[in-house]
Amino acid sequence: MEESGSSSSIISEQCQQRQEGLSTIKTDMADQSLISSEKWLQMYGLKSNRLTLKQILSQIGFPQSEDYVTSLGRLVASRYADGLFPQFYRAEDGRLYNLTAKSELIHQFVESLTQAVESYKRWMDWLTSKSRQIFGVILEQCVTIVLDFSDILIKELTLCQDALTVVLQEQVAHITKFNIIW
Repeated sequence: MEESGSSSSIISEQCQQRQEGLSTIKTDMADQSLISSEKWLQMYGLKSNRLTLKQILSQIGFPQSEDYVTSLGRLVASRYADGLFPQFYRAEDGRLYNLTAKSELIHQFVESLTQAVESYKRWMDWLTSKSRQIFGVILEQCVTIVLDFSDILIKELTLCQDALTVVLQEQVAHITKFNIIW
């Protein structure tokens, strides 16, 4: 019984580290202006924070064992845990997991997942705001912007100038080289 207490405290520490990692995401998104979504996910995604279903299940339970019994000539699944533990059927791999974690630990995972969802929402809001909504995130260090105002109305020209000003201030200012061709 001593082992489960120590493993529970290790898992609690891991959850706390995850929550601290997710809280660092709350930093200003402008600091992350030249980061791709792929890199952002590598840094702050569910997998990197050990919050995928497979990773969580491995920390809060164990899969029901199946083994081939030669004398019977078939697979036999252990049934000793039936009724002892809450069980979770994972459709992806068809395995049944016996959940052994206390409810406090599961609540910690719920909190971590909730924070992860909030960080995804903030990232998506940031990605679809201001100049990124029109131009996307400019990741290159050398950019050429080509402007063609040949057949444009005055109202449209003003909108284009405003959009260009915003992209220059928000994104192009952080780039090593840029050119504008009219």
